Formats: sequence, structure tokens, C-alpha cells
Amino acid sequence: MDGSHGRVMMIILVATALFLAGRRFQRTMDTWAGWGKAVKTAADAAGKVPGAKSAAWGAFWRMVAVGAMTLLFLALVANTIRHM
Repeated sequence: MDGSHGRVMMIILVATALFLAGRRFQRTMDTWAGWGKAVKTAADAAGKVPGAKSAAWGAFWRMVAVGAMTLLFLALVANTIRHM
């Protein structure tokens, strides 16, 4: 009886070790897949940066132009009111 209990205990230990190794392997594979997706997403985002930067600078300069035109218009209105 003693020998069979030892064999059952060894089978349980080996099965547990294989199960834990399989779980660790699956987690490693999932992590690598996630890393690959993150790299692809970062590359896609990096490709969009120049376009977004140019659009932001374009919007800034348009706002500067609109502000300058507004100041010019206000100065014209103030000058017109002063000469009335």
C-alpha cells in the first residue's frame, strides 16, 4: 500500500507542476501578444504625430491671424468713433 500511495502522490505532484508550467507558458504567450499589439499601436500613433503637429501649428497661426484682424478691426472702429 505504501508504494501505491507514493506513486499517486508523485503523479499528483507531476500533474500540478505541468499545470503550473502550462499556465505560466500561456501567460507568457499572452504577454508577448499584448506587447506586439502595443508596439503596433505605438507605431501607428507615431505615424500620426507629424500630421497632428502640423494641424496644431496651422490652427495656432490661423488664431494669430484672426486675433490680429480683430485688433485691427477694433482699432478701426475706435478710430472711426473718435473722429465722429
